[in-house]
Order: sequence, then structure tokens, then C-alpha cells
Amino acid sequence: MTTVTADLASAQTPIYIEAGSVIWDPATNEGTFPVYMTSTVAIVGFQFDVVFDSPTGLLSAAGGGLAETYGYDIGSGSVTILGLSLTLTEIPPTPTPEILVNITITTTTGIPDFGNICLEEPVFADVGANSLGVTIGPCSSLVPAFRRGDCNLDSTFNLADVISLLAQLFSGGALGSCQDSCDSNDDGNTNIADAVYSLAALFTSGPPPLNPGPTNCGIDPTSDGLQCDSGTSCL
Repeated sequence: MTTVTADLASAQTPIYIEAGSVIWDPATNEGTFPVYMTSTVAIVGFQFDVVFDSPTGLLSAAGGGLAETYGYDIGSGSVTILGLSLTLTEIPPTPTPEILVNITITTTTGIPDFGNICLEEPVFADVGANSLGVTIGPCSSLVPAFRRGDCNLDSTFNLADVISLLAQLFSGGALGSCQDSCDSNDDGNTNIADAVYSLAALFTSGPPPLNPGPTNCGIDPTSDGLQCDSGTSCL
């Protein structure tokens, strides 16, 4: 889940924008992320550049959010996102962060190797064609997707995952690169309770590992201290 890291009061400009975390879909080889806006003034148009750390990153499309709600024409070029109301319909002030627009990206390699994504060169205008001051938040990064219960990261939930977890816990086995996938009961820890939970799911009709579950790739719906690095079976 994305948390906007700053607020309008600290920005000291009428508008604050920030890129949310990227969610990658390996089925489509595309990623999406929201651009959040907080503002004290109404706007009728905006543009900004989307800049990748790596040249493999490609801007694909933009849509949704407040821009779509208020009927804006939304366009995307090789680096630039543009939103404009031809009827001068104003997006009203947003005192709390709201999604201005959602961005879709892809890569030349088909894997999420784009590094961080930054917003640059923002231009926002009001109904009087005045340029408005904008503060940009931190760059965005990928939120790793995983299958909960797939502790050995082979894309399948079975007894081998329980053995992998027990080896990590009790016989000096190497920690996997995605500890979230071993946290079957999603309590923010990897321990014997996860092995028991997985065994129950596999052999005694217990509930399956919690969201995103053992079948489809997804992100962790809860915040905890467990890490999931790149290289999981979902990339």
C-alpha cells in the first residue's frame, strides 16, 4: 500500500505531487502507479515528465483519477503526461492526497528493471492561464509481487515450501529472497506457526495462505517488516 510521504504544508507551494509505488503485472509485462496530488487551488491543466533510472523503462499510457473524473483529455508521449480540460473545467482543491492520474509503464526487456521512477518538469495552470508552483515528492519504486506460501519461490504451493521454511528456521538454511512468501498466516513474522498453517492448508482442509494467496501474484495488503526482493517467481 502506498503512503504519501509529505503533505501540502511542508511543500510551501499551491500544489504537491508524488508518484505512488509501482505494481508490476507479469502476465502483461506492464506496471502501474498512481500520481497523487494535494492542492490549495483549482487547476484546469497539467503536465509533467516521467523519468526512469534505466533506459529500459517506457511510458505506455495514462488515465483514470481526478483527471478522468472531471472529463480531461489525457495524453502521453515518450516522456510527458498531459492533462487538459478543453471546456476549462476545474479540478477543485484537494486538501488531502487524491489520485490525479494513473500511469502505465512497460520495459524493453519485459521485466521490471527500470529502477526508480521520478516526476520532473511539472507545469500546472489555473483557469486564468497562470502557472502554479509545484513541489514534487520522492521518486517511486517497485512493490514486489509474490505468492504467499510459495516459500521456495518455484511458483507452486506444496510440501516443498514447508520443508524450505523449516530448513530456514531450524537447520541453517539460507533465507529466501522473499520472506513475505513464507509468512503464510500474514502475521508479519516467519516462524513455526507458518509451517503449521501451510500444512493445514495442504492436508487438513485448512484455509489457504492469506492474500495474495498461493496461486496468483500480488502485493502484501498489510505493512510489516518482512522483505521481498527482486528475483521472486512473480517477476
